[in-house]
Amino acid sequence: MKHIYMMAIFATFLVFNAAAQSVAKFDDLTLAPEKFWNGSDLSGSFKSEGITFYNTYTKSTYGDYWSGFVYSNITDVTTAGYTNQYSSITGKGYDGSANYAVCYPSPPAEIEFKASTKTTGFYVTNSTYAYLSMKNGDTYAKKFGGASGNDPDYFKLMIEALDTKGLPVDTVDFYLADFRFADNSKDYILNQWTWVDLSSLKEAKKLRFSLSSSDNSFGFMNTPGYFCMDNLSIQITSQVSQIQQLHANVFPNPFTDRITISGIQNKAQVSVLDISGRTVAKFDDVHNNQEFSNLSSLKSGIYFLKISENGKNFTTKLVKR
Repeated sequence: MKHIYMMAIFATFLVFNAAAQSVAKFDDLTLAPEKFWNGSDLSGSFKSEGITFYNTYTKSTYGDYWSGFVYSNITDVTTAGYTNQYSSITGKGYDGSANYAVCYPSPPAEIEFKASTKTTGFYVTNSTYAYLSMKNGDTYAKKFGGASGNDPDYFKLMIEALDTKGLPVDTVDFYLADFRFADNSKDYILNQWTWVDLSSLKEAKKLRFSLSSSDNSFGFMNTPGYFCMDNLSIQITSQVSQIQQLHANVFPNPFTDRITISGIQNKAQVSVLDISGRTVAKFDDVHNNQEFSNLSSLKSGIYFLKISENGKNFTTKLVKR
């Protein structure tokens, strides 16, 4: 009887809109090792998980240059200067992945969603170029904190939510470096992937990114204006007609240590993602009515289950007791 009750709850859930998580990890973009895409093909953008990341590439007799977003898997964490503008200071993407995005928001860079979307957040870190410049200083930029270590320096990322008319409706600030503390032991320059929580932002058609620094001359920022991004997570609202493409059922939900998936017609791929979009379990060649009994190690909380079968997708929320 309990089995029938859980199925009834799931059927009721399908009548309404279902919020699911989509994560742009940039691993769906093809790159050879130690390479990058910087827009030199003049395409003006690239997409990951359906999200458009805009890029401007300019060919000039004085040298080509780009702005906006690029993607990379460069691992160089030691070379200082402009020649190393495509690497993250971690030398890899979030959670050890290869690909990540690099942004040079000059002018402010934008990404665009298919429709107004609620953004959960993303992981961010400094580029190698910016990190080493702030840590040691260079020809154009100062060492953060100055000679005494007491200078109140900062390097700030601003994320703006834009409505369908391109007007800002909300803002979140995040410090990539901060030396404004009275206690110098708290000063930091970010050198690991760190979550930027955007759940407070209103729904937006676009996000706009810009940087500011305490180190400026003649109205221009001296700090190298780069940051790196990975695992941009958004909420997708799917109508019942979209969800029923696979006619899948998952029970029980909430679950304790095991779930069963029914409605799969062919072999499918199943992933369990945590609230930040990180894959915590993955199963290949899943068949109909297959039971998964190895989920007891997951901590209690909210997860998302994604099923992919022959180009059709199904995503739903899972609750672990």
